[in-house]
Amino acid sequence: MNKGKNVLLIHGFNGIPKIFYYIEKELESQEYTVIIPNFPVREEINISTYFKVFDMYKDIMNENLIVVAHSIGNPMFIKYICKNNINIGLYISLAGFAEPFYVEGKDVLNQVIKPLRISDEEKSKNINLINEKYSIYSDNDHIVPFKILEEYPSVVNSKPVFISGIGHMGKKIGLEKLPEVIKIIQESKYNKL
Repeated sequence: MNKGKNVLLIHGFNGIPKIFYYIEKELESQEYTVIIPNFPVREEINISTYFKVFDMYKDIMNENLIVVAHSIGNPMFIKYICKNNINIGLYISLAGFAEPFYVEGKDVLNQVIKPLRISDEEKSKNINLINEKYSIYSDNDHIVPFKILEEYPSVVNSKPVFISGIGHMGKKIGLEKLPEVIKIIQESKYNKL
């Protein structure tokens, strides 16, 4: 893989969102190597099963890597790099959260997110492990409560990027493009590597 031009996309509960294919197409045209692993979905999700997939990509996890994580992928990513002391270049969270919450009628989701609190130790540790951070969130997310989305940037010490009307950025809203992600990467120092 091209050292310094790797982008790892981490999906959440329902699998790979459409915007990941948009990000992949845009970045591959700019000579990035885009990796979209298949993480477990729905009831198969737990910290251990996610970490097994992360382990397969450990060799590209370094201070030049760009990571884009969606929903559940965010606390999983933070927990993994903190446990393994891995430095990352640029991290962009989409609908990130640092504490569990309850969604009416979504029993499997509620079970999956219950253990995903980012601990105080992980909160302080991740700040030194990731060089540049952005958190994209919206006002009409039907999964993560707005207050939790709004707090996430301060938990991971990232720059908040609020975009109205893009929901949870997954299947329900039907979002197919998110040019803001491409713009952040293009304007980052990690674009120059």
